[in-house]
Parts: sequence; structure tokens; C-alpha cells
Amino acid sequence: MIYLDNAGSTIVDEEVLKLFIEDNTNNFANPSSLNGFGMKENYDIVNYKRDILNILKLNPSTYDVIFTSGATESNNLAILGYARKNKNKGKHLITSKIEHPSVLNVFKELEKEGFDVTYLDIKEDGTIDLDYFKSILRAETILVSLMYVNNECGCVLNLEEIKDIINKSNNKKIVFHSDLAQTLGKEKVNCSLFDMLTISSYKIHGIKGIGALIKKRNIELEPLVYGGGQEFNLRSGTLSYPLIHSFAFIVKKYTKDFEKNYAYVQSLYYFTFDELNKINGIKVHDKFKRHCPFIINFSTTSKESSIVVEALSNKEIYVSTKSSCSSKLKVISHVIYELTKNENEATNSIRISFSKYNTIDEISVFINSLKEILNNIKGR
Repeated sequence: MIYLDNAGSTIVDEEVLKLFIEDNTNNFANPSSLNGFGMKENYDIVNYKRDILNILKLNPSTYDVIFTSGATESNNLAILGYARKNKNKGKHLITSKIEHPSVLNVFKELEKEGFDVTYLDIKEDGTIDLDYFKSILRAETILVSLMYVNNECGCVLNLEEIKDIINKSNNKKIVFHSDLAQTLGKEKVNCSLFDMLTISSYKIHGIKGIGALIKKRNIELEPLVYGGGQEFNLRSGTLSYPLIHSFAFIVKKYTKDFEKNYAYVQSLYYFTFDELNKINGIKVHDKFKRHCPFIINFSTTSKESSIVVEALSNKEIYVSTKSSCSSKLKVISHVIYELTKNENEATNSIRISFSKYNTIDEISVFINSLKEILNNIKGR
């Protein structure tokens, strides 16, 4: 098997899996219980939160960590929670047209509730028009939510410049949130740029079912889940010590190896990029001002990408596409369409995403298989 869909999910690190199994045997108490067993786990969880903040170079006296089920829940809590709690301050919100569905669909829901949402265009080079962004800020703007690394094409948005504009504006009510699910451990970022940020475990070889929303302590949110009042009354429910411990462990391990992993994956990216550009009928999306090497996106210009992906899957080579093999309806990648304004390229885009476990030999097999499939497919 050759797995090249690591932006979708990653294999669990062996040390993380071992730790998780051990914790389910030895640390299975309820951290909210007032007995010694539960209180010990609660003490550890407080320390794991502090560890994560320190790794991200965020001040533990300024930021709180709220554990969630993953990035989708974290994004929902950040955006819905802040907008609903602070609607008396203003009802204008800003995001981009290339966000993950767990962000875009939340804003669409808020529009139904009477909020005014501006969806930013992203230029072909993967950046935001700064003059336009500056022009849309107004007294009613209370939230800006923009991802750092895009999950489909890997472009890195110019959020440092966006933050500078926010800081220099007359509006001091604006809270800046970023979905960093595809950024953590894969691209250098100054996390203190953000008032709220989203991270996830299974994108960095952790276990599914755990993520976090990190926010400044002075930011008030309306909870989405009510119950026993865990996580600062923002996310009720019994905390999973094994998941939290494993999450803190992989955040520390993965970020510690950042330089080595980045250099290695970058070598895979350059090799893949060069080989793809030699193939007729392939257009690599590569005009970005900044690009994260963990993701590369290309379009099949003369063949249906869904058929190509299915043929690759039959060879146990796994990549990702927005097109559905089982549907007669063509599903357009909203990200590629916003960047290229080309419906054919957006309909037939394919994403390859790497991890430290991939090899040049695997990429060579993928490239040769791709060439063979493109040559053998008749018609479009």
C-alpha cells in the first residue's frame, strides 16, 4: 500500500498508540471525580495543557486550552461561540472562500441567524488582497477567521500582514481566529498572532477523537455543549485522560522533529513536483507565493480525476479528490475554483499529501502508475 492522503488522516505513531493503550488500562478514572485517582488525572491534564502552550510558545497565563473531539468541533466552538456571545458588539464577520467546510458551513449558519459575513477572494498566488481587506473592516466587525495552510492546495495565507492591519485598525473588538489543523508541525507559524486557534491530533500521527481550541482567557464564548461544566463551562463532558495524554505527547514529539521532517518532506515534494510536470495532461497548481511542502495539488486536464483516483486505488495507491466516484454529479473543489476560476481544473483536481513515512520509491511507483493510467483511460 502507498498512502498519499496524509492531509486527510495519518497513521498513528507507535509510541502514541502504546501510551494510549497503557492509559486505558492504568488511567481510566473520571478526571472530574473528587477521589485521589480522578484528582491525580486532573492535575496531569492541567500540566499537559501547560505543556502544549509552552510548545506553541504561548503564555499559559494568557491562553486557555479547551479539549474537544477535533478540529471541526473546535472551529464550531470558536466561531459560533464567539459570534453568538458577542453579537451585541457587532454582527460583521470575515472569512475566506477557501476555508475548510468546518469553517465555511459555520459562517453560512450564522448568516441564517442574521450575521453579515464577508467571504474573501484569494488571489491565484494564494494571498489575500491587503487593500481590500483593509477596506472592509468596520466598526461592526468582531471576528476574522482565516486558515494558515490550506488543506487542499497547501498555499500559506499572508496572515502576518492581516494581523498587522487588524492591529492598526481603529476597531479593537476584532478577534482573530485561525484553523491550524494543517499547520501544526508542518509549517512555522507564530501562534501568538491569533486570539483563538484550532489544532488536531490525527493530522500529526495522533489518535482520532481529540483536538483543541486555544483561546485568550479574556475572550468569552457561548458553549455548544451543556452539562457538568468541564473545560471552563465551554465543553461539558467527561474528559478522556488517554486521549489528552496521547495528544500532548504527539504535539511535543512531532514539533520537536519539525526541522528534520520538514526537510525530508520538502525533498519528496520537489521530486514529485518535477515528475508531475513532465506528464502530459497534468497541471500542477504551483503559483503560490508561499507553499507548505506537505501538500501538492494538480488537475488532470484531459481525464476524469475520479476515474484516475479509482484506478490508483485499485493499485492500492491512495490519494484524494473532490470528485465522487459513485456519483454522476461532478463535485467542484471550491478551493481550486477560487484560485483558478477554471471549472474543469476544479472538477478534476487531485491532492497528494505527504508524511515522514513516505519514500522516494513510493513516489516513483505512484508516478509510473499515474502515467500508465492516463495512457490507458479512453476519452475523458
